[in-house]
Amino acid sequence: MNRISVVLGFGAALLLSAPAIGGAQDDIVAADKAFSELSVAKGSNAAFLAYMADDARIFGTGNEAPIFGKAEAAKRFQTSSNGDQKLNVLSWVPDNAEASGDGTVGYSDGHWLFEGAPDAKGNRLHLTGRYVTVWRKVGSDWKFIADMGTTDQKPEK
Repeated sequence: MNRISVVLGFGAALLLSAPAIGGAQDDIVAADKAFSELSVAKGSNAAFLAYMADDARIFGTGNEAPIFGKAEAAKRFQTSSNGDQKLNVLSWVPDNAEASGDGTVGYSDGHWLFEGAPDAKGNRLHLTGRYVTVWRKVGSDWKFIADMGTTDQKPEK
């Protein structure tokens, strides 16, 4: 009888926590989508600064060193034209999200698209890739604490 009550108790706990986990997953997806929408509207630099926690880390796909903290990001973004939405557009779509049982941390992953400024011939740089973003609940908002991505290989001609 004790075994049954333990199993039923555990099952009930899972059922009671499932909406909280599902809600956190939905909130992470919503935050990730809003993050991308801000990147398109205001530029990636502004979006990253708006959605990153003070102690966040950004691991890029290029040959630049990682960024450790919001203050370093703000400093580095001052000299970067990548965040100018008139020249370059970075957007992404989450494909998946998971959240911890207590709904305070989680991650999202998906695919991104970068459209660079037109060159002298009018051709735009077009890059795609995959990303993963680690999120932490800060008050009532979700802020990312780590962001990293990979670039898809260009198809051989």
